[in-house]
Amino acid sequence: MLALAALAARDLWAQGEGRPERIVTAVRFRGNDALDDYALSISILTSASTWTYRWPILRGLRLGQRRLFDEIEFRRDVVRLRLLYRQHGYFEARVDTLVRRSDRAVQVTFAIAEGRPILVDSIAIGGVDGIVEPRRLLRRLPLARGRPFDRYAFAAAADSLVLALRNLGYPFAAVYRNYGLDRATRLARVSFELVPGPHARVGELVVAGAERVDRRTVRGLLGVEVGDEFDQDALYDSQRSLYQTNLFRYASVRVAPDSTVVGADSLVRILAQVAEGPRTLLRAGLGYGTGDCFRVQATVASNNFMGGARRLELAAKMAKLGFGHPTALGLREAVCPALAEDRRFSDTVNYLASLTFTQPAFLARRNALSITAFAERRSEFKAFERVSLGLAASLSIGVGRDLPVTLTYRFANGRTNAGAATFCVYFDRCEQSAVALLSESRRLATLGAALLASRTDSPIEPAHGHVYAFEAAHASASIGSELVFNKLLGEATWYRRMARRWVAALRLRGGVVWPGRAVLADSALRFVPPEERFYAGGPASVRGFGRNEMGPVVYVAERADTSTTTGDVSYVGLRVSPLGSNAVALANFELRFPSPLWPSRLRMAAFVDAGELWEQTTASLVPSGLKITPGFGLRVATPLGPMRLDAAYSPYDRQPGPLYVASTASGVLELADPSFPGPRADESFLGRIRLHFSVGQAF
Repeated sequence: MLALAALAARDLWAQGEGRPERIVTAVRFRGNDALDDYALSISILTSASTWTYRWPILRGLRLGQRRLFDEIEFRRDVVRLRLLYRQHGYFEARVDTLVRRSDRAVQVTFAIAEGRPILVDSIAIGGVDGIVEPRRLLRRLPLARGRPFDRYAFAAAADSLVLALRNLGYPFAAVYRNYGLDRATRLARVSFELVPGPHARVGELVVAGAERVDRRTVRGLLGVEVGDEFDQDALYDSQRSLYQTNLFRYASVRVAPDSTVVGADSLVRILAQVAEGPRTLLRAGLGYGTGDCFRVQATVASNNFMGGARRLELAAKMAKLGFGHPTALGLREAVCPALAEDRRFSDTVNYLASLTFTQPAFLARRNALSITAFAERRSEFKAFERVSLGLAASLSIGVGRDLPVTLTYRFANGRTNAGAATFCVYFDRCEQSAVALLSESRRLATLGAALLASRTDSPIEPAHGHVYAFEAAHASASIGSELVFNKLLGEATWYRRMARRWVAALRLRGGVVWPGRAVLADSALRFVPPEERFYAGGPASVRGFGRNEMGPVVYVAERADTSTTTGDVSYVGLRVSPLGSNAVALANFELRFPSPLWPSRLRMAAFVDAGELWEQTTASLVPSGLKITPGFGLRVATPLGPMRLDAAYSPYDRQPGPLYVASTASGVLELADPSFPGPRADESFLGRIRLHFSVGQAF
């Protein structure tokens, strides 16, 4: 068919000699449902030029990529599309074309009538008697009864069957595949005949390519041992383990070409082929974020430190550069206007310096022990700053192949600075001695456990799969902590691919922290430090609110002025501080879809965010009210991930809270209004729109 198309097009090409070159400005598809535009566009050669060539006024600048219209390849594209549909089971598909020509430009439209597909009527699997039930294999196949007979899924099903047998100990398994089509009834009958070959075990492990790394270390990282039943997935897992050490720039674990051991088919030789990478790695990065201003990070790592694939890593991070002291240089509002409202906690550069020693294969191959010494200063927008020194030890345990569990002990000695009004709200104590006591350096030790199960098709922009995460933390005097609390946090995210590159994403998140009874300076109190509380609002939370502005807040004014004529009170230097909450529940839903303009790079999203925080009282938790904010966003694909601009609408007024005013005589905060409504908000529609700019998906 391709040859006929080429011969038929030669006369047309000859007739077109001497005509001016035409630029393809648009390629469109109409009538396609089974296959999306992207799948069709990559199967043909005719493609559109960069958008700058669509406008005559910009065409002369020759910006972007120019693609010329080729009459021969265009007619061959019709055949290519028909063949593509046949491969997907649509044998009756017809493709017509509509070409709009001007003197120097061409717009092409492929009008497709897909017709009815040929459906899979039956799938038979033979050759597995006594090994596995065929019904178990059928559930794993990408080809299913009642679905269109897709040749690609047919080939993938054969590969899946071979892999299933190899995971059951048959390394030499092969498959013969066959199908029969009935064009009259539009039904296909599919059959697979498996040839298992001999059942085998691992008879020998051979390591090749290791020079500075001891071969015993390489064998210890493999997921197979001599005498194990052959398992193909275990070889893939072993290969992944080798890459994760960062010791090798190439690693392959497979059955050796001379696979039999001493002539016995039941024993196979496994070859681990590696190519060592550099012993020392240096990584550095520079970025910008509205909540962090400019930020830099650098890591120096020594691989195979003291042998045994051990790793020593020195890392440093700095944030709020350009706004915080000593890097402000008088350009705060110019480079980081979003931080201008948080001079108290953002006026100093944040930093983290850490030294980490990692021992892989600790007690078991899937385990890794890490010990870290760190020094940090970190701050949360308008909420708190934390300065501390400490040690942390974590043990990562591999449960199964895709379910890591991490146990962590963290000990830090430092201080957490929050607004004095925070202590007034939680303890009803505003004298300077009480504030100083609660702001002193204290020991905080936590024992935690974390579980993460992630199965998605992309770590940057997932379209299918799920992520489950769970964290638990405990702090008490028995493990060296002066503060006492227990904390639970869980999160689940689902991604589902819809028609035509549409993706639906849903995230649910909930957590609770219980304060315990602690004794500070002979005073018993129940206190959860600000860094362990929950906050909501911002680009990755409920986007109808500013960062950390959704939950309970406290207002502080430098002074109160009373008008001599009207008697109205005005507050000077009014600022707001988030208090954090002891319980949180969040839900986010997004529908992501391609933009009609520049769909390969520009995507859009419609979203709804909902959340509720619970305020802590002396007796119980009090809900602050469910908040629901809808919105719309744009996503621009970049090498660092999608660049995101979201606009969310919030129908809610500012969060009310207690108002404290500094006494002119003593400087102690005095309660002026227990339920201050906050500054008057702009009640117009545009005034209730909150914009967020960030890099990376919200979840």
